[in-house]
Formats: sequence, structure tokens, C-alpha cells
Amino acid sequence: MAKYEITKSIDVDELNKRSGLPTGKKRTLPFGAIIMDRVEDRDMDRFTYLGELYRTKSADLNHACRLIGDDGALAAAGAPAAKPSAPAKPAYKMQWEALSSSIPASRAKIPGGWLVSVTNGGLTYFPDPEHSWDGSSL
Repeated sequence: MAKYEITKSIDVDELNKRSGLPTGKKRTLPFGAIIMDRVEDRDMDRFTYLGELYRTKSADLNHACRLIGDDGALAAAGAPAAKPSAPAKPAYKMQWEALSSSIPASRAKIPGGWLVSVTNGGLTYFPDPEHSWDGSSL
């Protein structure tokens, strides 16, 4: 489990532990804070700090933290990375494409069909094994 040290204060959003949804509470993480369980979620990063779940923009977090090595030491610039104990899993990213619609919507190709998302938080699966749907309505 990778750990990161915050190198400058950063504003974050608190997330509900169960649902992962924003609670509306803002917090400022202090210089020197240690975060863990960092996961990329679109243009945001989710992570834990003192057992609580938070998120912030990936770009902001990338400029405000640095990786701490497995032995607790800060990883030096240019130093070889520690060998992982288990084989690294490939990082997969969903490729979303915008749909021409009266409401903002997008789709992503997944095995067996499409994952369709709308901005109000709706998400559904559209079965289409051949991926022949062109994105238009019938």
C-alpha cells in the first residue's frame, strides 16, 4: 500500500465512507500529512487520511505530494523504485465518448455492451455484444 506525504497544504472534499459521495464538508490537509489508498477516479483522486475518505483534483494532488518508499523513507528523485512484492497490475482506463444528446451523456465500451452515464449521476448498462450501437436513439 503506497503512502504519500503532502508537501504543501491542499483543500480536499470529505466523502461518505459507505457511499463514497461528497458530504459537502471541505478540509485543508496540512503540510506533512500522510495519505494512503490513493485511487484515480476520472479527474479526481480518492484517498484516506487518518482513516477518513477524501477526494481532490488529481492535478492538484500531484503537485502537492510525494511518494514515501516501503521502508517509510521518502523516495529520492532519480532513485530506483522499490521492487513490488507482487506483480504490478496493469492500469486500465475507461475511454468515455460524448453522446449527441439534449442532456450531457457519454458512453464507454465494456465487454458485452456499453456503460452509459448522464451528468445527474445516472449510470446504466446497455447490452450490445457486437458494439454496433452508434450512439443515436431509435
